[in-house]
Amino acid sequence: MDQGITEHRLAYLYEVALHGGVRAAAESVGVNPSAISRQIALLERHLQIPLLEKQGRNVAVTQAGKLLIEHHREMLYRRRQLAETLQDMRHLRRGSVSLRVGQGMISEFVEGPLQQFSADYPDVFVDIHSGNMSETINMMLRGKVDMAISFGPLGDPPVMVRSFNRGPICAIVPPHHALAGLEAITLETLAPQRLIFMAEQFGIQQYINEMFSSQRLAPLPAYQCNHFSTAIALAISGLGIAFMTRQSARPLVDRGDIVAIPVEHPLSHTATCHLIRSQGRRFTPAAEHLWKVLASSMQSQSAGKHRA
Repeated sequence: MDQGITEHRLAYLYEVALHGGVRAAAESVGVNPSAISRQIALLERHLQIPLLEKQGRNVAVTQAGKLLIEHHREMLYRRRQLAETLQDMRHLRRGSVSLRVGQGMISEFVEGPLQQFSADYPDVFVDIHSGNMSETINMMLRGKVDMAISFGPLGDPPVMVRSFNRGPICAIVPPHHALAGLEAITLETLAPQRLIFMAEQFGIQQYINEMFSSQRLAPLPAYQCNHFSTAIALAISGLGIAFMTRQSARPLVDRGDIVAIPVEHPLSHTATCHLIRSQGRRFTPAAEHLWKVLASSMQSQSAGKHRA
């Protein structure tokens, strides 16, 4: 490669494009903004062509900058592909798999697909994290995560997606709650109650917001949480009404800890979860096996729900 087009300069340019500005990119990689500006300026001086341009308060990448970023992505992908191929040659059933799982689906993942996968590939290291959709997609595009299980509205990201029906979304109350005997519950009934909302980036909260908005309701929650375990603890204690899908709530319902009341709204019954991976990404044998196990499990759950 041209000595002026260094890897760390390309990496800085990529981060600026990803975050829409030098300051946000600097915070992401943990360096001073001036360091990023200086390296990109040196790259522009070497190439004698602008790579960034102002767009309001943000910056945008020029066509030349986009070409460099695409080259950087391909280089990272090929490097990882080479490392994975060598790994496979050394240890056909070893290595690692990284994935991100929505908080509300962790228990099901551990108790089902992960148990099967760990029995088939006991020597593979599995790196599991939770996070919101935008973080997950960004990490996937940067090659830092193999696959993800997510719930909620997805949009049209540049990734490979398999979607499965996950509804209905249910109101979660303790067995002694005044509403626990209802077969279903309307948004009008829910609106004046003490509600437990999740942070805005959670898929289920996006569905809840959209359902209330469609009925021109704007309830004020009693609590807002960034962990499902907190929301469920509050609901079990009778301090408010939380929300989960019936599938996610089933273990707690079976133990008698909670009652799950389906919410009466079309979105409640058409809510979807997603299995996501990068387009064109070559998986190791272990990662490919985990993908198939997850797809089979999610397809089976979706089909079983419709038969029930």
